[in-house]
Amino acid sequence: MWGRASKASKARSLIAAPKEKSTTRPHNRAIGDPDPKHVSTSFVERQNWTLRTNARRYTRLSNGFSRKLENHAAAEALTYFAYSFIKIHRTLRMTLAMAAGVTDRLWDVSDLGDVPLPSVLNPDLATKDAEGFYRRVHELGIVPITVGGDHSITTPILRAISGEHSRHKGPIGMIHFDAHSDTYPEMGGTRHHAGAAFRIGVEENLIDPARTIQIGLHGPLASLTQDDWSRERFTVVTLEDMIDHGVDWVASEVHRVVGSGPAYLSFDLDVIDIAYAPAVADPEVNGLMTRELFALLNKLRGVNLVGADIVCFCPPLDSPAQITALTASEILLQFVAHVACRHL
Repeated sequence: MWGRASKASKARSLIAAPKEKSTTRPHNRAIGDPDPKHVSTSFVERQNWTLRTNARRYTRLSNGFSRKLENHAAAEALTYFAYSFIKIHRTLRMTLAMAAGVTDRLWDVSDLGDVPLPSVLNPDLATKDAEGFYRRVHELGIVPITVGGDHSITTPILRAISGEHSRHKGPIGMIHFDAHSDTYPEMGGTRHHAGAAFRIGVEENLIDPARTIQIGLHGPLASLTQDDWSRERFTVVTLEDMIDHGVDWVASEVHRVVGSGPAYLSFDLDVIDIAYAPAVADPEVNGLMTRELFALLNKLRGVNLVGADIVCFCPPLDSPAQITALTASEILLQFVAHVACRHL
C-alpha cells in the first residue's frame, strides 16, 4: 500500500519554488516545518529547519501550489532535497547554489511536504491521487525527487512524468537499485502493490526495457523463477555480479544501458546492508556497503536524470543514531548534485 513503510502512509515530494518567510504549523508539522527545540525532532528535520531559517526567501507549500509557483518559470525550476542545500558534494565539488552561480538561471527550491492522499487506504485510488499531483509538477517543468513510502509510489510518478503525453514523448530509462526485482504480477486484488512498479512501467510503455538496469538484487527467493520476468527484459546486475566485476564495471554498464536520454533513478534502501540502513520495510542481510554504493553513484555523472525517489524508509525502526536517516540524506545529496551537474 502507498506509504506503508513510512507509518504515516505518505510520500514526500521535494520541489522547486520561490522562497519567502513561512508560517510554522506546530500541531501539524512535517519535514520542513519542525520545532528545532523539540527533543524528538529528527536529524533530517533539524537540517531542513536550518535551511528554512537561513534561506532569504522560502515558501512552505502544503496541500497544493501557490500562485507564485504557478507563475514561476518552469525552465528555472529544480527539485531539491532541502538538507542537501547546505552541503557540498565532495566528489562533484558543487552544491545547487554553485550551479546557480555559474549559470544565468535561478535555482529556487522548496519542500512541498506530503503528497495529498485522501484515499490512502485504497491503493488504487491513492495511486490516482498521487498521479494527479505529479502531473501538475511535471507540467511546471519541475524535476521531482520523492521520499517514500514503499515502492508503489514509483508507479504514479512514472505515469505523470513519462509516456507519450509527457514532455519526453515516450518511455524513459530506468536505474533501479533494489534487493528485489519488483516486477511481480497482481497480488491481493490490486496491481498497485509495492512489488509491481517496474512491471507496470513496461506494460504501460512508461519505461524502456532496453534502457533499464536493475542493480543489487540479492537475498533468498520465493521461487527460482522469481526474477525471470526482469531477466528477460532488463539488464540485471546482481550483488554477486557487482562483487565479481567491481564498481567501475557496474558504472560502465549503467552508462551503456541508459545512454544520454532521459532516465529515472529509483532507490530502495533494502539494497544496502542492514548495518548501514536498518530502518527499512523489507530488510535483506549481506547487502551493498555504503562505500561501494557511493563509489558507484559518484561515477554516474552525465546521466540525464528527470526524476528520482528513495523508498522503504521506516523511521520508527531506525537506531538512536539515526543511521538510516543519515544514509538516506547522503543518497539524496547525490541525486540532487547529479541533476544540477546535468544543467551546468
